[in-house]
Amino acid sequence: MTFGIAQYTNLTQEQNNWINDLSIELESFFENRNYGKDLNELYFGLITVKPEFDQFFKKKRPVYKNGERTSYVDGIEIKSNNCVEISCKLEFSQVIELKKTELIEKVCGELLIESDCLTRLSKLKNFDFRTFKSDFENYMIEKKYLKK
Repeated sequence: MTFGIAQYTNLTQEQNNWINDLSIELESFFENRNYGKDLNELYFGLITVKPEFDQFFKKKRPVYKNGERTSYVDGIEIKSNNCVEISCKLEFSQVIELKKTELIEKVCGELLIESDCLTRLSKLKNFDFRTFKSDFENYMIEKKYLKK
């Protein structure tokens, strides 16, 4: 399964790098895992913007794009196959001062909570949510990104 975290943020470059490193690590963890044929790609859009930009970055409903698709964003071709996009939003004021371990814990907690929406996507039928959630949570606890 392909996994990724896209950032829409006003955090510091260092904080963005920590989240990007987490994304790469989780991508590697999920790379050779399969939870059913209906979900091949899972992307989280993490929104953490200053209050004055909140109006431009609303949390969106989860989207499931079944089958192979090609779309174009700003002239760039994007291919997807059985893909889910999930929006997450963290209050800027609650995370801007956080150190690395606190920020990663906050982000991981939010990803885990928002991943629950996968159970509410009616077209996502052939997907083992329990195993996915268990793997996801256990990995983050094992890495000490989350506390039990």
